[in-house]
Amino acid sequence: MNPNPSVNLTRRTLGWFLGAALCLGVALPSTARAAAMPDQPKVAATTQSETAIERAMRAVVAISPQDAAARKQNGDTEAAGGSGFVIHESGIILTNAHVVAKLDTVEVTFANGKRYTGKVIGRDGRTDLAVVKIDAEQPLPILKLAKSSRLPLGAKVFALGNPLGNRFSVTSGIISGYDRAYDVAWPVNFIQHDAALNPGNSGGPLITEEGEVIGINTATPPETIFDIGIGLAIPSELVAKIAAQLVADGKVVRGRLGVTASSADAGMAEALGAPGKTGLIIDAVSSDGAAARSGLKIGDLLLSVEGRKLEVVRDLSMALIDSKPGDKVKVEIVRDGKPVSLAVALEADDDLAGERGKVAALAMDMSGTAGGSYNLGFALRGDGGRVLVGKVDEASIGQMYGLYEGDELLAIDGVAPRDAVAAMAAIKASKRDVAVLRIQRAGQGTLHVALPLTAEAAKARRPGVPRRFPRGPL
Repeated sequence: MNPNPSVNLTRRTLGWFLGAALCLGVALPSTARAAAMPDQPKVAATTQSETAIERAMRAVVAISPQDAAARKQNGDTEAAGGSGFVIHESGIILTNAHVVAKLDTVEVTFANGKRYTGKVIGRDGRTDLAVVKIDAEQPLPILKLAKSSRLPLGAKVFALGNPLGNRFSVTSGIISGYDRAYDVAWPVNFIQHDAALNPGNSGGPLITEEGEVIGINTATPPETIFDIGIGLAIPSELVAKIAAQLVADGKVVRGRLGVTASSADAGMAEALGAPGKTGLIIDAVSSDGAAARSGLKIGDLLLSVEGRKLEVVRDLSMALIDSKPGDKVKVEIVRDGKPVSLAVALEADDDLAGERGKVAALAMDMSGTAGGSYNLGFALRGDGGRVLVGKVDEASIGQMYGLYEGDELLAIDGVAPRDAVAAMAAIKASKRDVAVLRIQRAGQGTLHVALPLTAEAAKARRPGVPRRFPRGPL
């Protein structure tokens, strides 16, 4: 993404005071953009009868792709990919990176019906955070990030957002726990709560009874896309730190080893000559990358980085989350049954790497149609007279409703497919809301998948999401 000069100017004029605006006292990156701190923005005056939740909702937005043609074609003018909220009266909005995806601009809608074009001025794939800027005619209502996300267990909280197209909804729950993991790779210690979250809640605030934001709602566990009483939110402390960097610089630059690794339990570690240990086994090493230059090899057992013990890929991500390219880190490995210590000068991280292998969290683009921009997200291929499911995109309709790569397609609405091309054409040309796919899956026999073909059908049907445990790259 190449921001235009006006966006760069926005960063210069906003970057140096975001820390204060977020009420967290987080130091901004030391750049030439830093300058004197302006006055703290004030929340617009409200009526005495307005509750804290109602005041907070005035700062919440719906974020959707700027695809008016697709929405009009589908008769759905309220399709939303996710949520966000204003943190500065000039029009700075926080959301999840997966909500804005790779878009440069999005449509931002407030509860009062006002719509704006938002520019994505920064995103960080590792932590799944993004910043959007809109040009408002007047100061906007804001939400403030709490200085600490740590409330007592059982404290009441509220989730604000746009679940399943039901715009500007609120659900309530309690704090259930802290330092939770989503999967083996995502380097965030999440807040766990039980306020109901569903697709469309992503990027929305988790607030206290007083209206302070303690986190950004981002995910439910990977085995489901719908509410099961476990919601995960990015803590306000991490949000503030990353948001300040995104406003100032548009990205977060980190270091990485340049390896792909997977977990090695005690049994695997013993087989590799490290009894009583756990770690990560290196599956691949980037050609001419930091790991290769330092002598790391495929098959090495990574035990620790900078003294931090490693058990799952997430541990390596967390160990390097605050690192910079060029930083030298001490790596302990076992090779051929012998302990080895190496110093690795880190290479630049790919800031989209954190999105790879991740099950779709809580954003779902419901716009378009099966034949238009409504993306089913899977391919079919021929194999010796059989029709098989090919690549299934992460976060796609195909994945969320239960298709796996390698499934054999036996019938579409009861009719056997002639070949892969004809089968996909039949699915996309269907005038029905749902296509019933009969599939054969290794080890599970014959199954039926109800694949929604319209936005409304997708909203009305509960998807089943396959469990995925991603690996690197790191």
